[in-house]
Amino acid sequence: MNEHKSISEHIQAYANNLRLEEKSAATIEKYLRDIRGFARWLGGREITKEQTAAWKAYLVEQGYAPASVNAMLSALNGLLDFLGLADCRVKFLKLQRRMFRDDSRDLTRSDYDALTAAAKSQGKERLALLMESICGTGIRVSELRHITAEAVREGRAAVRNKGKTRVILIPAALRRLLLGYMKKAGVTIHDR
Repeated sequence: MNEHKSISEHIQAYANNLRLEEKSAATIEKYLRDIRGFARWLGGREITKEQTAAWKAYLVEQGYAPASVNAMLSALNGLLDFLGLADCRVKFLKLQRRMFRDDSRDLTRSDYDALTAAAKSQGKERLALLMESICGTGIRVSELRHITAEAVREGRAAVRNKGKTRVILIPAALRRLLLGYMKKAGVTIHDR
């Protein structure tokens, strides 16, 4: 191969570059997995615009969701830029944005009540409080770790995610439930 070297020769250097760009560990892992998938598909052939476009078509043929295809192309395009092969980049699939969310995916109040009641009846108070925390604050499951004893005491949690920080307020009723659980479980809050 001339200036178009194989991807496998550059994966580690690209991984180091992603770390320098302060990408999250999960993003780096995802990008490298996608790039390795492209490298396997490419099978040692030269990286060309035709090959990257063919991989895009292959992903669509394999039945990947358009958003997944675009995520894989984002990883590949990032590598191509890193390698100075911008001429081999491919365009993303066009996605039509949903104007409205499907209400059938929403958790109804009766569903919520049934789930929390079932957890409590099975002696799973912590699970019930997790559900109440998610529904009461609107946080994501991955953000539950920010609901600490200190956050409960203060009535708010600082959620840091993808380089951004946002403050989540803990409603008074939820706060009382969490403080009660903490007392029962022997969780103490240390002043700084």
